[in-house]
Amino acid sequence: MSDKASFRKGYVAADFLAHNYRISGEVSVRLNPIADVLNDPTRSYITVENVYISPIQNPADIKGNFRRGQLRKDNIIMVVLAREEDGLPKRQAYGSYISRVVHDVFLTVPGFEVRGSLTMSATLDLEGLLVLAAERFIPISSATATVTLSPSVKFRGGMILVNRDYIGIFCLVKEA
Repeated sequence: MSDKASFRKGYVAADFLAHNYRISGEVSVRLNPIADVLNDPTRSYITVENVYISPIQNPADIKGNFRRGQLRKDNIIMVVLAREEDGLPKRQAYGSYISRVVHDVFLTVPGFEVRGSLTMSATLDLEGLLVLAAERFIPISSATATVTLSPSVKFRGGMILVNRDYIGIFCLVKEA
């Protein structure tokens, strides 16, 4: 993944990891950030442009290249973004009166182990985050997703948005 959001103004580059495939492409963020598009419950699909498809265990083996595609959001396990700011929602619930703390986390999803950081309140409520929160995709900063069966294959990003429906276990690395 490159360090740039995209070469096109108003778009962000992303790697979508979904059931044995990596779908790389660009998403328009002219109207809403990608996190808001992914978490919008009124739309089941996301439009991806300049699409490249490859197997997760061999991401250099391009199986197809297409101008545009529609990707079903509930099939997306994770979205890897080069920059952290590309994964933030338009309206953040970060009140100045609330203390924000960075928590190191480890989690699993089908085929991957993910390590990174989650910025939340000092007393992180995992049940609230995983069960009660309205957002389907959880933002993990400075993240690495390692392919379980091929540990040499890693996907790194400033932000990885993880579909909470696929999380097997979510752990805090250090608990107070």
